[in-house]
Amino acid sequence: MRLTHPDIPPAAEAVGITFDGRPIPALPGETVAAALSAAGEMVLRYTASGAPRGLHCGMGACFDCLVTIDGRANQRACLAKVEPGMRVERAAPERPAPLAPVAEHQAEQRGCDLLVVGAGPAGLAAAIAAAEAGASVIALDERDAPGGQYLKPLAKSHRHAAPDRQFRQGDALRDRAKAAGVTFHFGATVWGGFSDNEVAALVEGRNVLFRPRRLVIAAGAHERPVPIPGWTLPGVMTTGCLQTLARANRVSPGERVVIAGNGPLNLQLACELVEGRVKVAAVLEAAPKPGFCAWRQALRLAAKAPDLAWDGARYLATLKRAGVPLIWGATPVAAEGEGRFARLRAATPGGEITIEADALALNLGFQPETGLARALGCAHRFTDSGLGRLETVTDDDGRTSLPTVFAIGDGAQIGGSRIALSRGRLAGLAAARDLLPDVPEDTASRRALARAVDFQDALWRFFAVPAFDVTAIADSTLVCRCEEVTAGTLRAAKAEGACSLGAVKKATRAGMGRCQGRMCGATVARLVGASEEAGFAAPRAPLKPVPAIALAMEKPEWSEGPSADPGPTAPATRKPPTGETLSCDVLVVGGGALGLSTALACARDGLDVLVVERAEPGQGATTANAGSLHVQLHAYDSAGAAEGPESAAAQVLAIGPESIRLWRAIAADSGEHLGIRTEGGIMLAETAEQMRALTDKVAMERQFGVASDMLGPNELYAMAPYLAPGFAGAAFCPDEGQMDPLRGLSVLMRAATRAGARLRASTAIAAIERDGTDFTADTADGLRIRAGHVVNATGPWAAQLGAMLGAPIPVKAAVQQVMATEAAGGEIMRHLVLHSGRHLSVKQGDAGHLVIGGAWPGVTDSAGRPRNLRASIEGNLYVARTVLPALAGLHVIRAWTGVNVQLPGPIIGADARVPGLHHAVTFNGWTLGPVVGQLVADGIRGRGAAPRVFSPNRF
Repeated sequence: MRLTHPDIPPAAEAVGITFDGRPIPALPGETVAAALSAAGEMVLRYTASGAPRGLHCGMGACFDCLVTIDGRANQRACLAKVEPGMRVERAAPERPAPLAPVAEHQAEQRGCDLLVVGAGPAGLAAAIAAAEAGASVIALDERDAPGGQYLKPLAKSHRHAAPDRQFRQGDALRDRAKAAGVTFHFGATVWGGFSDNEVAALVEGRNVLFRPRRLVIAAGAHERPVPIPGWTLPGVMTTGCLQTLARANRVSPGERVVIAGNGPLNLQLACELVEGRVKVAAVLEAAPKPGFCAWRQALRLAAKAPDLAWDGARYLATLKRAGVPLIWGATPVAAEGEGRFARLRAATPGGEITIEADALALNLGFQPETGLARALGCAHRFTDSGLGRLETVTDDDGRTSLPTVFAIGDGAQIGGSRIALSRGRLAGLAAARDLLPDVPEDTASRRALARAVDFQDALWRFFAVPAFDVTAIADSTLVCRCEEVTAGTLRAAKAEGACSLGAVKKATRAGMGRCQGRMCGATVARLVGASEEAGFAAPRAPLKPVPAIALAMEKPEWSEGPSADPGPTAPATRKPPTGETLSCDVLVVGGGALGLSTALACARDGLDVLVVERAEPGQGATTANAGSLHVQLHAYDSAGAAEGPESAAAQVLAIGPESIRLWRAIAADSGEHLGIRTEGGIMLAETAEQMRALTDKVAMERQFGVASDMLGPNELYAMAPYLAPGFAGAAFCPDEGQMDPLRGLSVLMRAATRAGARLRASTAIAAIERDGTDFTADTADGLRIRAGHVVNATGPWAAQLGAMLGAPIPVKAAVQQVMATEAAGGEIMRHLVLHSGRHLSVKQGDAGHLVIGGAWPGVTDSAGRPRNLRASIEGNLYVARTVLPALAGLHVIRAWTGVNVQLPGPIIGADARVPGLHHAVTFNGWTLGPVVGQLVADGIRGRGAAPRVFSPNRF
């Protein structure tokens, strides 16, 4: 319904748009979500499971309100503005329209004194302060106007004859910023922060690289998730979402609304709805009914901010006059309805109640948007309040642990608009003072900041609620909205050994959807007990989904990627010995695919196996790979094949097919499919020279019994019409394929433990030696291990472990990148596609996502963690775009990195220098894991040795 107010009329006549072919009246300047809500259209899309979804966060963070607009898939209805004649549809088309123009050769670079990311209260205050001091300031914001959530202006669909104080404050700041000369870019999405002066953003669909001298991050916050049964129903939304509909767009999703949660924002929304003639069925406040101590805090509120305290009193009086029940000590239990929200069940001091309504607004606090600050390496701390959250560590001026980076507002630390305004001004002045002479101090802003901090302390003492109880979330409740993962699934993963947020994420896909964990990350962190930054999921570029085509920019190819320092095998500090000693027949060092496969083969052979992993099993390259199952020669990584069929790289052809057979057997034993598909691999050629090279490749593959054929252009396009035109031909290997490495890891771990292998995570080998006929190893956590055999399956750390035993091997580390798009609306491609002259592998997974790899390099940061490179993201997407035109209609949702190996060929088997030492180190470890594990187990049992060409004794 549309809200009515004598002072807020529409600014223009309605225009026509369509929704699934039906005409819908809409006002120019309002959001698509507002137009559909006014028309009663609550169901905006259906998930992969068929569940209906609608508007939820209202600020572009949750990605639940995705619709197709004029053929462009997965557009956020809450941000897209109405245009006359617009075609809006629920379903994504099989062949969506391009999301952006083809990118230019290189990103445009723009310099400035100060870049402000986010133009809410904090960002506006910082930009104004710095610009008025003489700095050149650029401000970026994803919305179409500055102000953020608190100071958002009335939508252009309406005009206001008598704006309230909050609207007037926003107008004044916008006017002041314009007068100060701040340059604004609206509709701008920051997709990556690679250093303090390398910030990448999409501006009007174009990739722009900003190089500021100082950076202010004012990214704001989003409302924290409230995972109750039914919270994904259309009609259940955040309080901020409903307030944006009502306050900015003059729309309500229904005639009767119930509001639940904690804090004054719920009271403000209820009053605004009442004034718009919406029936507010009730406001449920989780805090207990105020007693004497609470009213003492109310006096503090009045002393520190009498105007805000008066607003609170006015809200209570307005609701009382309107007859709106305000129920203290009440918490939402479940949202119910068939296909959309219809009623709320809530627990109250007097017992459970049910309230019928058309829509439910929920707010139980906020989560800072810390992704950019974390990507840059700013220090963070865990704040154990509500659901729990990470906050950026700053001084009073907002300066972070990086001297050139400031973080302010609710995007750094939750504190409300007045703290944001004061600290924003102080940050802007401090940044300007770094660069310009004679920038004065502002003692008034420091006093205002102190008052605002005191006000917030009193406010949340007044609205104090009991601690969040994660155990109260029912197993059947969805926690991850994007991937539809329940609390029960998460708990089961933890029970099976996934102890960290990262491990649970990989085991369940929670947090891997478009929202990138914004709507579930804090809940998952609580479930696994994370209480410091290292326990939270690492931020990934892009920081939000962006059109892949907009980032696709050509970069030079290379013959050998750069090496990386993987860091030491064990921390420098060791705990004193515990006195505990473990014994085993076989100690497998390294819990990746190769180590787990070796453990499985040895345990099935009756050996007592202990696997120790310096971090968590499978959390390195094993699950940072693209899941390809390779049986053909690569155009990269296997350059040694050019040495002839006797080379180690070429001899891999003899074992690849057997390894895929073993993968199928592991899947069959587990009863899971693991997404294994072998529909063939196509290696493309653009030139006659590449065709000749592929002809030689096919001939060599056939020598090893690998089915492989050359395809001319007609055969190629008959087989793969989805490819871009212009290819001269290809080599086709029908046994090439793919699988899901995340599911594969879980099954491999279960199979190894069920066979009797023991797994110990966070157990780094600090020292190891041959002791008579056995080995003695000491771990960094004080444990001693005695073993008859040692298997070196440490991947990038294999050279270090070999050196400890006096058996060095030529293994280096390399950081490599993989990317994933959102799921396409249908099948785009069937094959694994590679390029003979460029670094590329691309395929479509079972869920519809494109997985893009090709060994594009990353780097390690000062802490040894792998990180993306902007050039690799852009270059990898460019090669993929030249091969697969359909990529233009998809968003890329994440790029991740893992530390892999660089070596002259597989190093497998017994090391003659140290009896009992065996190596299991190779490229393409995901494909080859099972067969390498079997070869090592056979060697330990004396049934034979790995092929001599793989022997560590060849060096």
